[in-house]
Amino acid sequence: MSAELKPNLLSPRWSKVFTDLWDDKTRTGLVVASIAAGVFAIGMILSAYLIMRADIDRSYQAVNPPNIEVQTDPFDDQLVQTIQLVPGVKDVEGRYILGVRARRGAEDWMKLTLVGLDTLESRINLRVPVEGVGLAGKDEALISQDVMHLSGLHVGDVIEVELPDGSSHTLSVVGLVADQTTSKPDPAANNLMFITDDTMRSMGLDGSFNQLYLTVQNGGNSQFIDSVATAIQDKVEKSGRTVYRVDQYLSTEHPMTDITFIIIGILAVLGGLITILSSSLIVNTLNALLAQQLRQIGVMKLVGARSRQILGMYLVLVISYGVIALVIAIPLGALGGYGLASFMAYLLGAVLGGFRFEPLAILAQTLVAILIPLGAGFVPVNNGAKTSVLEAISNYRPGGDPGTNTQSRFSGWISGISRPILLSFRNTFRKRGRLLLTIFTLTVAGAVFIAVFNVRDSLTAVMENLLQHYMGDVTVNFSQPYRVNDIQKTLLQIPGVEGVEGWSGASGEIWDENDNFVTNLSIVGPPQDSKLLNLRLVAGRWLQPGEKKALVVSDSLYLTYPNLKPGDQLTIKLPGQRKESWTVVGVFPFLAMFGDPMAYANFEYVAAQTHMANRTVTYRIITRLHDPESNLELTRNVDTYLTQRNFAVQSVESGSALRQKASIAINVVIVFLLIMAVLTAFVGSMGLTGAMSINVLERTREIGVMRTIGAVDKVIMQSVIIEGLVIGLITWVLAIGVSFPIGYTLLGIISKALGTPMDLTFTPLGILLWLGVVIILSVFASIMPARNAARLTINEVLAYE
Repeated sequence: MSAELKPNLLSPRWSKVFTDLWDDKTRTGLVVASIAAGVFAIGMILSAYLIMRADIDRSYQAVNPPNIEVQTDPFDDQLVQTIQLVPGVKDVEGRYILGVRARRGAEDWMKLTLVGLDTLESRINLRVPVEGVGLAGKDEALISQDVMHLSGLHVGDVIEVELPDGSSHTLSVVGLVADQTTSKPDPAANNLMFITDDTMRSMGLDGSFNQLYLTVQNGGNSQFIDSVATAIQDKVEKSGRTVYRVDQYLSTEHPMTDITFIIIGILAVLGGLITILSSSLIVNTLNALLAQQLRQIGVMKLVGARSRQILGMYLVLVISYGVIALVIAIPLGALGGYGLASFMAYLLGAVLGGFRFEPLAILAQTLVAILIPLGAGFVPVNNGAKTSVLEAISNYRPGGDPGTNTQSRFSGWISGISRPILLSFRNTFRKRGRLLLTIFTLTVAGAVFIAVFNVRDSLTAVMENLLQHYMGDVTVNFSQPYRVNDIQKTLLQIPGVEGVEGWSGASGEIWDENDNFVTNLSIVGPPQDSKLLNLRLVAGRWLQPGEKKALVVSDSLYLTYPNLKPGDQLTIKLPGQRKESWTVVGVFPFLAMFGDPMAYANFEYVAAQTHMANRTVTYRIITRLHDPESNLELTRNVDTYLTQRNFAVQSVESGSALRQKASIAINVVIVFLLIMAVLTAFVGSMGLTGAMSINVLERTREIGVMRTIGAVDKVIMQSVIIEGLVIGLITWVLAIGVSFPIGYTLLGIISKALGTPMDLTFTPLGILLWLGVVIILSVFASIMPARNAARLTINEVLAYE
């Protein structure tokens, strides 16, 4: 009795809004989940972007990164003090850089770059501890560690370090550190091993330096850095030393932002698509809700409700959906954004400032959660509110049932099809507006899925082309040059070795017509008859035998010279030599994110220019068997064979290991693409599930009639599932065509970030996979509504309003 006397604190129309929200939990859940998916995506992307924009560069600046690095001949503290007096120099340190190899116990050798400092408490390029301590004592080492270069070493490991002179030394790993300046995905880059001057001397090194690290007074101005770098280079050369390489960096900008922009760009497209898909589900749901409640609208109008009041009531319902979605999506979006930012910070070796809610992201989520549903729902709600009392309380529906006319038109040739299946086809096309929105939702989801696989194959093709530069089955690097004929004869005696090629190389510089430094250039000299290169040129031709001062350059030079073409001249300076004009004869595709622009020149000419005629330090081996396991075993055999014959081996690496390192960055992008495909497929499945649930709800009386004339549960479920399959297969066909513009858009974002144009590759894999996915989605999206329909009793369905 007390329950009956409890006063209703809400007016009737607001009580109805609450009842609509609470009573049909399936419908509320679908709409809220759809809105929340889009709001979550927007919040995650914006939070990640805002956190990274604020923290990544700040983290980079906090380590006091060098603005200028100069590689030169050995020097002592006197040169360091001289450089400190150069105008514009803020701070300077000397370091000793040496390529070594190390191993733990009897494991395979790994390449490391030894970095010797006076003290590990340096002022420039501070290192962030990842594991263990940040400082090392005598006979101890710190190892750099990031996702691009994983050494596999841990704190407490004892490693054997072999110097180029063949001497062996034992060091303890006391810490793993993040070095933000080395996070480029360069397959030629090694993990760094930081040691003190005391450790250097105990290893027999003299304590001199061969690399200058400098910061300048205006580290955010590239022109100022360039002017100081030129003055430093002149000062070093006047001291009688050769400058081998000069690198310049801004203090205010992390050197590796390419892959970050790719991921943000991809997720921005994802967020936009999910928001669009969410709005179509909202329109479908509200149309169905208004159709279901049409009689209630008529009754409300009979008792005096105005169209404006009814419109306001249903718009409040729509806003309520958005508010509920917002409550769910804001914390999840913040967590997702921080997680994404943390992952990308790990890629960059950076440190974030901690978890936080970004006000701008919350504001954007609030606007999306309220305005998008209102925009999507206004038209159906407004049309429903304007419905006349006669239309609302009668069974009259303008337009009739289009399925009946279609069925009678084709009754001649469909007479052999069972009635339940015909009913499924008729019901599929009965609500054309809802069908179009459902098809739109699932088509876009399918198009994104197929486009992702096309883009993935495009990236794989780029990767395969990139790996042409690392095609040797085994690559051997020596600490000193050897005659090509001698090494070939030696290596060909090893079982499994089919061929040996000596490759030369040099680190050059490009200068402009005003005698200003432009960029470094990595020049590689393959033998003329190399079997390890099959490059696809985008312009020009390959090198001719005996051709001098001729270059085939990477298209990453387009970032500096957008109009570069075969026949153009570049001013090149090799270490210790004067500037000379070289001719560009061809252009090949390459990834700018891999570091310096790359170029090929004839082996003989490069070797002569570097004073190593007929000699080199790098050899690439062609093996009889090309699988990774066989190459790994041959790598060990080659290492042992050469070491026993007293060759100064610096490293022996399998081609598969080099290719694996080269593909890490691309694989990260591919993983995010696949996540994008899964998320859009999820939203598409929600749209189909919602449409099927609404269709079954509207056919409740029809199902009751079928049950009264003997239809069993299996027949009813079959009818609903076939309807879902028909919709799914229609969207599969449409998605194939729509996938191309989406694929071009995604590939354009990636191409711009990677700095190289890419062609979209068509692969049937995505189409076939989406066919399987859409069939599974259609079946599962239909099973729940079908089971609910089959479980209804005859009394329930005939009494349904």
